[in-house]
Amino acid sequence: MKRVALALLLLVAVIAAGCGGDGSQSSSTPPTATGSASTPSASSANAIVQAGQTTSAETSARVSFKATFTGDTSGTMTGEGVFSRRQGHLTMDLGGLTGVGTGQAEIVFDKLVYYMKLPAGAGASLPPGKEWFKLDFAKLGKQQGLDLSQLMQLNQSDPSQALDFLQGASDDFEEVGHEQVRGEQTTHYKGTIDLQKVAEEAPADVQEQYRKLSELSGNQKVPMDVWIGDDGLVRKIAFTQAVPNGGSVKMEEEFYDFGTDEQVEVPADDEVVDLTALLGNS
Repeated sequence: MKRVALALLLLVAVIAAGCGGDGSQSSSTPPTATGSASTPSASSANAIVQAGQTTSAETSARVSFKATFTGDTSGTMTGEGVFSRRQGHLTMDLGGLTGVGTGQAEIVFDKLVYYMKLPAGAGASLPPGKEWFKLDFAKLGKQQGLDLSQLMQLNQSDPSQALDFLQGASDDFEEVGHEQVRGEQTTHYKGTIDLQKVAEEAPADVQEQYRKLSELSGNQKVPMDVWIGDDGLVRKIAFTQAVPNGGSVKMEEEFYDFGTDEQVEVPADDEVVDLTALLGNS
């Protein structure tokens, strides 16, 4: 059971980071680049910061995502979902991911509490009447000296917690072209996110929490591609991040259908098995 729980934690960490999707869903339009690259500049970094703030002000959106893993868990996971006011519902195809199972999984989250439903054959059995596993990331974070609940206060709207980190855009960001993402014209930028800068730009009462998050990540600078629409909204992000045991995950995510009014339904307590204590003791 603990092996299954750790695999679940890896899957949820990908989603909690706001990562995935490359437009491989049937409704997407493949990117088509035009134009030439510019030189790195503060204006490009400012465009990234502003787009992150503008997109964070949206209360809801749909996403498609793709995560490609190397290491102990390898392969590709794809999916789609909806985020609304720090709640969300995601479905994921695990068929291309080793060590987790096959079929479709679901994740529902309410702030930092995540619920997971695994497909048959994933190696996890539940008592009669139970359909979901539960993980409380606020409790898990505190066990690592990291108050994730404080970080959530920085951005009270979706579509993605990852948008917070765009505030750490470095001056090496540059415009590399213009592309179509899901039929929307975008400007493509490429550069690095400075996690120390994210901490410096945060409110004083949570700066230390961001510094701890930076230390736990093991990387102070994260290369990232960002696609910004003509409306100033972030339409796509992509980056590669190291994970424990020497592996990595390449993550891409697209945002669309801003302002969707779809409601997210959180599982009832009598339908879940809480894995928080098990992972905290691992």
